[in-house]
Amino acid sequence: MYKTILMDPPWYETGGGKIKRGADRHYPLVKTPDLPRVILQAPAWKPADDCHLYMWATANHLADAIWLMGTLGFKYKTNVVWTKEGRKGLGQYFRMQHELLLFGVRGKGYNVRTDDKTIGSWIHAPRGKHSQKPREFYDLIEARSEGPYLEMFARSERDGWTAWGNEVEQPDAAEQRMKDIINESRPHVYRQQYHGKHEQDRADAVEWMKRWVTP
Repeated sequence: MYKTILMDPPWYETGGGKIKRGADRHYPLVKTPDLPRVILQAPAWKPADDCHLYMWATANHLADAIWLMGTLGFKYKTNVVWTKEGRKGLGQYFRMQHELLLFGVRGKGYNVRTDDKTIGSWIHAPRGKHSQKPREFYDLIEARSEGPYLEMFARSERDGWTAWGNEVEQPDAAEQRMKDIINESRPHVYRQQYHGKHEQDRADAVEWMKRWVTP
């Protein structure tokens, strides 16, 4: 059972325009409603009763990441920011220069927390190759949270961690296994939950407007 889990989900980032610039250039993507089944049916997914979850979230999938965290049984608590050294990234409104690492807990989160009281909430570090995260974040996680450690959707292996992902296994076999999970004939319960949650968010917003916004 893993006390600390890190994941960088393959968010459905296809990019826009005629030039293919999204994450799908680099690895297979999964639509948000299908991610819970991929994760929950992964053989490595064995969170402890008291567990910390760290989840990378791109800016336009922030709401999806919080939904996914809750669906996996974790309560969102806070986040850590990676400010990216070097060139500006892509973006329809703002050229992105940061990324969020969300933090959530299940059970008694304090049981997994270390005694270190010096850990800050942001790290400034250079970009690596696509989707590669700075090693400083692994150091931060190990300083904040107790092991055993699991990384889901891992792209490389790290001493002291279990790594699960199609870039550390045989890529073709891992990708096919992910597709098989998504294409199972059982009811898409998580897809219904996902769309239902977003419909409720829109309804709540309309009610708020009716109450507080005057013509």
